[in-house]
Amino acid sequence: MTKAQFYIEGMTCSACSSGIERSLGRKAYVKEVGVDLLSKKAFVVYDESQASLEDIFKQISKLGYTAQKKPLKDLLEPTFLTPNLKLLFALLGTLGVLTLSMFAPLLPLPAFLKAPFNNGLAQLILTLVVMHMGRNFYIHGFKALWARQPNMDSLVALGTSAAFCYSLVLLFRVLSHTSIEGYYFESVCVILLFVMGGKRVEQSSKDKAVQAMQELMQEHNTKALKVQEGQDREVEIESLQKGDILRVLPGAYVPVDGVLIEGASEIDESMLSGESVPVLKKEGSQVFAGTLNTNTPFLMQATHNKAQSTLAQILDLIAKAQGSKAPIARLADQVAGVFVPIVIAIASLAFIVWVFKGGFKEALEVFIAVLVISCPCALGLATPMALLVAQKEAGLLGLFFKDAKSLEKAKDVSHVLLDKTGTITLGKPVVKEVRTAGGVKTLELLSLCASLEAQSEHVIAKGIVEYAKSQGVHLLEARGVKATPGLGLSGEIGGHVYLAGSLDFFNTPNTLGEFEGIGVFFGTQDKILGLIVLEDQLKERAKEAIEAMHSFGLKTLLLSGDREASVAKMASALNLDYKAEAKPADKLSTLEDLQKSGAVVMMVGDGLNDAPALAKSDVGVVMGLGSGASLEVADVLSLKNHPSAALHAIKLSQYTIRNIKQNLFWAFCYNALAIPLACGVAYPFMLNPMLASLAMSLSSLSVVFNAQRLRGVHKKIKG
Repeated sequence: MTKAQFYIEGMTCSACSSGIERSLGRKAYVKEVGVDLLSKKAFVVYDESQASLEDIFKQISKLGYTAQKKPLKDLLEPTFLTPNLKLLFALLGTLGVLTLSMFAPLLPLPAFLKAPFNNGLAQLILTLVVMHMGRNFYIHGFKALWARQPNMDSLVALGTSAAFCYSLVLLFRVLSHTSIEGYYFESVCVILLFVMGGKRVEQSSKDKAVQAMQELMQEHNTKALKVQEGQDREVEIESLQKGDILRVLPGAYVPVDGVLIEGASEIDESMLSGESVPVLKKEGSQVFAGTLNTNTPFLMQATHNKAQSTLAQILDLIAKAQGSKAPIARLADQVAGVFVPIVIAIASLAFIVWVFKGGFKEALEVFIAVLVISCPCALGLATPMALLVAQKEAGLLGLFFKDAKSLEKAKDVSHVLLDKTGTITLGKPVVKEVRTAGGVKTLELLSLCASLEAQSEHVIAKGIVEYAKSQGVHLLEARGVKATPGLGLSGEIGGHVYLAGSLDFFNTPNTLGEFEGIGVFFGTQDKILGLIVLEDQLKERAKEAIEAMHSFGLKTLLLSGDREASVAKMASALNLDYKAEAKPADKLSTLEDLQKSGAVVMMVGDGLNDAPALAKSDVGVVMGLGSGASLEVADVLSLKNHPSAALHAIKLSQYTIRNIKQNLFWAFCYNALAIPLACGVAYPFMLNPMLASLAMSLSSLSVVFNAQRLRGVHKKIKG
């Protein structure tokens, strides 16, 4: 199976995107397909042995849309007829038709324009201009109708075409000197103008929302200053590799993830964490791609290339999230899939009824009004517009959701399970005590243990290595180093196999006494040679974050692999229930037990030993500095590296789903009320087709503007 991503132009409503998905989904060679209405992105997983991407593009073309590998803006040169200019010409043409049709007797027009046939002919010419400006409605609408996947364009095309054709019939009647009451050219023009105007405002709002999200995570740099042989050389960021020495000047963006090795500066990390206050970075501090150096030049050493950087992972998350759909959107997609055919059937039935009840003129107006007022645009925009704005707000909170499903699910969380080290603590344990046994000297123990731990990215390992280096010890070559999640590391040094980790890793009891803090035992399988005790500190305002969860009604549990005494002390300070000495399997078992009882569980962690629980949880939140495995399986990435991320994610989910439900309620209610009115149930009040088109446009805009109410919600959540 091959997965391909591309762009689709010409979509106007959810009936378009869902129609494409249904059409491709029926093909035997297509395993999975997804289409995002707002970003115009699509993906398809297909059997390359049975079909090519070109075959898929041809199928999309049959439906009336254009598929290409790049966005349309990257493929086309600027054209004279911009959307705004098309709208202007449509407005001028419509004003001309309204003047000729409604105000001709009142205005000092030339005598020949007041003659019925000449007047109608002039209206026809202006109407053709307006129809040309809105030609995409007819191209896409009739193609989709022919492919049996009708959409909003189909409704507009059918309604205005009916009015246009009847006006032509009336024009021929006038030519044969038959008296008529008037033409319907003004209905065609006004409908197209209102729909085009509404779509233009709607598209502008969508573009701004998409642009805001893109700007939030924009890659600013293409080049970097690489230090080679004492000289600064400008190179492409793509060429940078781990270990390269780079100079970052004031006002420049950090090109890749790395460690500051010379100098100090304040770094603006707002594009990652959402915090606007710059962070002071000193020698040894981590710096991240895309963050801004505000005041002082410094040297850094790259720890990742561009593709492996935190920024690249986040951009990948955003791309996946934009292409995903929330479960709540399925209802709208299912309705949109059958809505347009049902509307066409209702309009046809209403036409037949009104032909017998009121005559052809009234029946035609009812037919057009039903088609035009029933556009499912509001229904299709209800979910994606809210999700798009919410994703930007999430970015300002330092949160990045892997998909829309996670964003929706977070609102239902009832229990939050918290890892300790790196999640509610700083994750930078420092060595406070070294104990030895079996005649091993302290520096020798540090050298052996640090040589093993140097092969690990775990925060405890880093603390040991940093302390060992500060004591001036020499690191030895360690071979075959293997990590056992929840237990520790093993590897060969100088022909002997050593272990470093928890007491359970060894086949011998503890002979080095009790201790408070994080204990790392070192030795062989059957003999403990020493113990290194480390201590970690709570993150600033961690206690307040836990209290806020409790106030919000969430139940919390501290899950840690550390010793009972250490975990109990911290849990008591935070007023948390806890489970100590929890291996990965224990964390997973605890989580599954809660889920069996009906709880919706969020796991918050950062380490490799949290990965199983993060994967199994209903919503997994991983700290941004977590291990690669945790980043892969978690649903939400938090770059604030703070336990408050859990409550922030839950609150954002609740705000977002509430907004989506408001949008869906309005969209459903609008159609439930509008269609009967257009059918004439309130006779003698009849809904004019032109008013129907205005109502349809306003319904879509109401959903778009309601979604904008989510802007700034990150401030309420932080507040």
